[in-house]
Amino acid sequence: AERVRELTRTVATIKQELTRRDVFKSFSKKLAQACILLPAFMTNGVQKAYGEAVAAAADKCPDLKALGRQFRPADFTEDHYLGTWYEIAYHDVTQANYFCGCTRFNFTKRTSTYIEDMFTTTCPMTGVLPGEEVAKSVYTLNMSITFDSAKPGEFLEKGFAYNFPDVVLNVWKKIGPDGKEYYDRSLQMQCVEAGGKILFVGINFLARSNKISKPELDEMFAKAAEVGIDRYGGDRAGMYMVVHEGCRYPLSTDASVMGPRSDFPGPITKKIELVTYPDPRVDVFH
Repeated sequence: AERVRELTRTVATIKQELTRRDVFKSFSKKLAQACILLPAFMTNGVQKAYGEAVAAAADKCPDLKALGRQFRPADFTEDHYLGTWYEIAYHDVTQANYFCGCTRFNFTKRTSTYIEDMFTTTCPMTGVLPGEEVAKSVYTLNMSITFDSAKPGEFLEKGFAYNFPDVVLNVWKKIGPDGKEYYDRSLQMQCVEAGGKILFVGINFLARSNKISKPELDEMFAKAAEVGIDRYGGDRAGMYMVVHEGCRYPLSTDASVMGPRSDFPGPITKKIELVTYPDPRVDVFH
């Protein structure tokens, strides 16, 4: 009887994965046919969460700048926001749920107003069917950020050839091995609206380590609810937990290592050095 139940669960898992792939392929095809990202959203009426449930989002984006000023530490500085961040959970249609994982962001300050945000992720990480052989590839995307130090935590980010606001809503501080304070976790959100409708919502739970404790995760969900972004997809139903099992991450995302930057995601074709977490050359806070 147990073997029958196990077989039933396996069959159900396979059916679920095939359905997810059909949905992902369909969306990818529509997205590729669009000239830029947001018109594709507008055409397809994307108004939902991209985790497990529909978001109860309003027709208008929240005032992210006001929320950031209210909840973000008053002494926030971009200098403490630099370095490697691991994505713990997200709500974002531009990422492939149930498919990719090992996701990181590397923030490098290039000028007094520009931060290079190199996004890397490994695909596929989940959803591989029994007996299926699929080669994993590391993909990258340059999400360049412009900012004004007089307005800390308020970024203008460019991805998919489109500019969109990205606001740091809160950070959690810790003391590092060197006795200095650093930002250990971050809650950030992007939202774009037009014609009285929300076209895109992105919410990121970031951390300096690739896994966090349950109390820390609970704290982040509680803060999202306190800020009021839970109804935009920032609750447990709307956030997708990123897989960080068996990951190998790029040691460096510098152009001298990875090659030319692109505003669109693509596989890293150059042979690069990959490392596991934690690596002291990358994970300087742990």
